[in-house]
Amino acid sequence: MSTAADDPIPVTEFLAAHLPEAAREMVAAVVRSVPDYERLPREMIERDLVHRAEDNLRLFVRLLGEGREPQAADLDGMIDVAVRRAREGIPLDAVLSVYHQGALAAWNFLAAQANTGEEREELLRAVPQLLRYLGIVIPGVAGSYLNERQDLRWEQREAKRALAQALLQGKPAELLAERFGIVLGGYHVVALRTADAAATVDGVRPAMRVIHGEIDALSPHALTVLDRAGGWVLLPVSEPVARLDAAVARIASAAGVRVIAGTATAAVISEIPSSAEEAGEIARLALGLGRPTGVYRMADLALQYQFARPGPARTWLLGLLAPLTDHQHLMEALRAYLAHDHNRVAAAESLVVHRNTLNYRLNRIAALTGYDPGRSEHTPLFAAALTAFDLAAAEL
Repeated sequence: MSTAADDPIPVTEFLAAHLPEAAREMVAAVVRSVPDYERLPREMIERDLVHRAEDNLRLFVRLLGEGREPQAADLDGMIDVAVRRAREGIPLDAVLSVYHQGALAAWNFLAAQANTGEEREELLRAVPQLLRYLGIVIPGVAGSYLNERQDLRWEQREAKRALAQALLQGKPAELLAERFGIVLGGYHVVALRTADAAATVDGVRPAMRVIHGEIDALSPHALTVLDRAGGWVLLPVSEPVARLDAAVARIASAAGVRVIAGTATAAVISEIPSSAEEAGEIARLALGLGRPTGVYRMADLALQYQFARPGPARTWLLGLLAPLTDHQHLMEALRAYLAHDHNRVAAAESLVVHRNTLNYRLNRIAALTGYDPGRSEHTPLFAAALTAFDLAAAEL
C-alpha cells in the first residue's frame, strides 16, 4: 500500500464514500454504550456528536492519504471537545471510551460495506495506521482534559477561597456566593495550625497538599483559606464535625507533623468572624502548650483561654507564683503535689524524695506566698496560677 501523498491509496476513496453513514454508526454505538453520552440532549447528539464524528473520520482519511501521523495542529478540534466535556463534568473514562467505541463501530460498518476481497484487504492494511492514529489522539485528548479539569479545580478553589476570606472578615458575601452557586448557612469555623510549616511528604509534597486533599474529601462544600502553616476551614454545620478529628489525624500522619485544629461554631454567617477569633485562639493555645495532634474546642481549653487574656486575675495569679520562680525545686514540688491529686506519698515518690522533704517544700511555698497548697480553698488558686504561668512562659 503506497503512502506517498501524490499516490493516494484506494481505501481512502472507499472510506470517503461511506463517511457520513460511518459517522452516524459511530455516534449510535457511543450513545448505546456510554451512559454519560446517552444522557446528552438529543439535539446535541444530532448537531454536535455526528458533526464531530465526521470531522474525526475525515481527518483520519486525510492523514491516511498523506501517509502521516497526526500533528498537534490536527488535534485542535478534538482538544476543544475534550475541554468542553471536562467543563460539562463528563468523566475522563467516558470521554476516552468514545474513541474506542467509535472506532470499533466504524470499522464494523465499513467492513460490512466491503463488497470485494480487494476492498477488505485494503481495510486490513489500514489497521496499523488506525492504531497509530488512536495512539496519538487519545493521549492528546486525555492530557487536554486533565489540564482543563485542573484549571477548573483551581478556579473553584480560588472562588471558595475568596468567599471564605469575605466571610471571615465579615464582608458582604451573598452576591459572591450566588455567583459561584454556593449556598450559605451556619459553619463550623476551624483554625488549622501545623507545628512545622516547611514539612514535606516523601521529601517533595508540602503539608498543605495533604490538607487540601483531606478537606476536599471531608466535604465538597467546605470553604478554605489555606497556606503552608495551616489556615482556615469553614465546614457547613450540616456536615458531621466528628469526622474532622479523623481528618486531622490523617493529615498529621501523612504530613509527618503535629497538626492542631481549633474550632467554634457560627450558627449564622454574621457570627463567623467572632467564631474565627475564638477558634484561632484555641488553636494557638493548644499549639503553644505542646498539645498533641487533635481537634480542640472551648470545653478543652476554657481555663487556658481565659488566663491567656490580660486582666487583673491573670496578673494576680502570676504574682502568686513570683516568689517561687527562682526556686525550681519548689515549683517541681507544687506541680507534683497537684498532679497526684494532693497525694503526698505519690508526689514524693515521683520526685524521688522523702515525704518529709516534700512536706518541708510545701510548707516553704506557704511561707513564701502566704497561701498554703495543702488547704482546700487555696489549692485551686495554685492550679490556676500554674496554668497562667505556663501560658506566660510559652509567650501566649
